[in-house]
Amino acid sequence: MNLDKLTRLAKPILLAIGAVLLITLPFYGSQYTITTFVRIIYFGFLAVSVGFLLGQGGMISLTQTAFFGMTGYAIGLLGYERGIPFPWPDLIGIGIVLIAAALVGLVSLRTYGLTFLMITLAFGQVCWAFATQNTTLLHGWSGFRGIRPFVLFGIDFRNSANFYWMSLALFALGLYILWRIVHSPFGLALNGIRENPRRMIALGYPVYWIRLAAFIIAALYAGIGGILAVYYSGLIAPPTIHLSRAIWALLVVILGGSSYFWGPVVGTFVAIWLEVLISQYTQRYLLFVGLIFVIVVLFSPQGILGIIDALRRRYSIRLAERFSVRPAGAPAGSDKKGLERR
Repeated sequence: MNLDKLTRLAKPILLAIGAVLLITLPFYGSQYTITTFVRIIYFGFLAVSVGFLLGQGGMISLTQTAFFGMTGYAIGLLGYERGIPFPWPDLIGIGIVLIAAALVGLVSLRTYGLTFLMITLAFGQVCWAFATQNTTLLHGWSGFRGIRPFVLFGIDFRNSANFYWMSLALFALGLYILWRIVHSPFGLALNGIRENPRRMIALGYPVYWIRLAAFIIAALYAGIGGILAVYYSGLIAPPTIHLSRAIWALLVVILGGSSYFWGPVVGTFVAIWLEVLISQYTQRYLLFVGLIFVIVVLFSPQGILGIIDALRRRYSIRLAERFSVRPAGAPAGSDKKGLERR
C-alpha cells in the first residue's frame, strides 16, 4: 500500500467528478442554484485578485473593488446608455482598469506594509466618492440599472444556463493561467519578494517592476469579475465598490486560506453559501457569517484549507502507523517498527 499513489489517484478522480457536476449543473440545479454559482464565479474573480496579491506578493490591497466596478461602469455608461455594441464597452473598461492599475501601482508600490494598504484604501474611497457624487455622468447612488447580457455567435447569454457555462469556462481558463503564472519564474520571484525584498534586490531582480506587473494582473482579474457581475445582476451602483465589499473580499481570502492557491475560491464558495443558507432563517445573517469568520481565523490562521491540510496530514500519519507505511515527508527511520514486525 502506497499513500503517495493513493493521493495521486484520488486527486484526478475528485477533480473529474467536480468538473462533471459543475458542467452539468443547469440540468439538475434550480434557477436559484445557478444564480448562486454565478455569484460565486464573479466574486471568485475578485477574491482571486485579492488573494494573488496577498498570498503570492504579500500585498494587502483594498482597491480591488474599484477595479471590479470600473468595468461595470464602463459597460453601463458606454454600452447601456450610449448604445455602443459589445465587446467595445468591455474592452474599453478593461483598458481603463489596466491604466488605472498602472498609475496607482506606480505610486503605491514604492511603499510596503501599512503605507501601501492606506494608499490603496484612499484610492478605493476616492473612486467610491466619485461614483456617489457624480449624478450627471454616473447617476450617483442610482447607478445604471437594466443592463442585459449580449448575444454572440447566435448564443443568447441572457439565458442563465448559457451565461453560467460561459462564466464557468472563463473562470476555469483564468485559474489555469494564474496557476501557470504562480508556478513560473515570475511567480517564484514574486514569492521571494514577499519573503525578503531587500535580498531579491541584492540578487539583481527588478523588485519594483515585478510587484507592479503583479498588481496589474490582479486588477485585470478584478475587472473581468466586474464584467460578469454587471451583466448578470443587471446593475452597477456605488455599493458595489464600497469599502465593506473590499473588506469582505479580504476576509473571504483569509477564510479560505491566503497561503493556498485555491484559498480564495474555497473562501468565496463557503461565504456565499453561508449567506444564502443563513439568510433563510434570520435577517441578521451577516452577524453569524462574521462569527464564523472569526472562529475560523482564531482556530486556524491558515483558513479552511489549512484545517483540511492538517487533518489530511494527521490521517496520513495514523494510516501509515496502522499499515507500517512511511508517510510522505516522514524521516527515513520512521518505519523501523514496521520493518521489525516483518
